Amino acid sequence: MIKTLVRAVGLVLLLAVLAFLGWFIPARMGWLASDREEMIARYADAPSRFIEVDGVPMHVRIEGKGFPVVMFHGTTGVNLREWDPLADRLKNEYMVVRMDWPPYGLTGENPRGYTTPEAGRLVNRLLDQLKLDRVAVVATSNGSNVALEVNKANPGRIAAMAFSIIPLERPSQTREVDWKLRWALAFHKAALPDYRPKIFYEWMYKDTGHRGWNPPDFLPQMSFDMINLPNAIQNQNAFVADNTRLFKTTDVGAIAAEVKAPVLLQWCWEDTVISQGPGATVRRFTNTDVKVVEYQHVGHWPMWEIPDQFADDIRTFLKSVDLEGSRAPVAANGPQASAQPPAQPTARPGV
Repeated sequence: MIKTLVRAVGLVLLLAVLAFLGWFIPARMGWLASDREEMIARYADAPSRFIEVDGVPMHVRIEGKGFPVVMFHGTTGVNLREWDPLADRLKNEYMVVRMDWPPYGLTGENPRGYTTPEAGRLVNRLLDQLKLDRVAVVATSNGSNVALEVNKANPGRIAAMAFSIIPLERPSQTREVDWKLRWALAFHKAALPDYRPKIFYEWMYKDTGHRGWNPPDFLPQMSFDMINLPNAIQNQNAFVADNTRLFKTTDVGAIAAEVKAPVLLQWCWEDTVISQGPGATVRRFTNTDVKVVEYQHVGHWPMWEIPDQFADDIRTFLKSVDLEGSRAPVAANGPQASAQPPAQPTARPGV
């Protein structure tokens, strides 16, 4: 009986090892990389198109009619399709303009490298080619920093700016990360640096959204597909490394003082990635008005977690701004924020 049990356990372990090697070896060799043409067919259907900007083929998607609203996606393997829920809700009233800013999504490789200022420069050149001289901006996560670079280089172009997740201060370096993600990151760093499985992003979205949120399968599938495109991880690591250097050596948040257009700050209290509270961010915008809308039980993905309310608040903000007119005057008393923010929920693991 004992020998039979030992043989059974040994067989199960052998099959598990063989299954692991059957996945690990192809992944290590790059055989499981996403096929670019297949991803274009999946994520760049009409009205997507590719526009050459300084030698970089940029994936661009324009829908609707009206005043142009340019949306800047975040990082973590996402692309312009991160904005699908908001684009669907605004395109009947505005021209919704989205692009994959490099090194993300389906936009091609940039021989000049990957930094936030370079991404902002390319987006400005893209808007020049599209002849969009005046736009409103909606941005989240590191896309917010790219949008601020666009504003810095051409402030007359920006009529209004709405930010949800905005990393003006260096993200917390001490927050607890879910143990599965910690182990997965350590494993991939040591043994499989150029590949990520879909389950990694299932854990990531679940961990960074609000408590009890079940992200739709589209999100981890999209991140899995995008991150495993050829050279995607290496290029995105280069971008993150430059961002880390900037936060260590410069005052990244000082760029907010360049903004003179009205600002909407949509603060998500269960976001554990940027968790210092809205006050510090509001104080950075020294030359404009800031309207703060707070969501006490929303995490890092408000466009998916509360799509209707998120869109309604952006729509209300845009309708309150003279988008077609001259730049809004600077408030005499500096930035204006909402009343005392609610107590922040107990910190939760995040990435």
